[in-house]
Amino acid sequence: MELHRIAIRALFAYVVLLALLRASGKRTVAQGTPFSFVLALLIGDMVDDLLWAEVAAAHFTAAVGTLTATHALVSWASARYAWADRLVSGDASPVLFDGGPERSGLRAERMNEKGLAFELRHQGVDRDGWNEVKSAHVETSGAVSVLKTRADRPLPRREAGASGTRP
Repeated sequence: MELHRIAIRALFAYVVLLALLRASGKRTVAQGTPFSFVLALLIGDMVDDLLWAEVAAAHFTAAVGTLTATHALVSWASARYAWADRLVSGDASPVLFDGGPERSGLRAERMNEKGLAFELRHQGVDRDGWNEVKSAHVETSGAVSVLKTRADRPLPRREAGASGTRP
């Protein structure tokens, strides 16, 4: 295939994909969900087919447009219905509770205590500080969130004492 035809096809793919991503919203790119990952893989393969003229531009546009519309529909359903969100994204998995590892959550995430320690260090909690953690979860995004015990939180003004000043 001639180089200028490849360049034109690449430009066409770029414009179509950019337009579809802009139409589908910022969160499509930012979420990084498994569904978005699969979508990116499929579209990437379709771009390859377009660049090497294995499919016509109209077929590429129809396929990518269908996938993007499906993604937008699933995103809409996930935002509107909790059951759809659980189906697509799953639920957060508890991996630490009251300072101790949650074995079932660790198994579900295929994580061991060494991996948990690594993730908690990224949250500013070393192994000696696990007893200060009320709970830690692997969120649907894959990030680990930590909720520390009440003792680690600043006291609200009404609990600070009669004078209203903090100790």
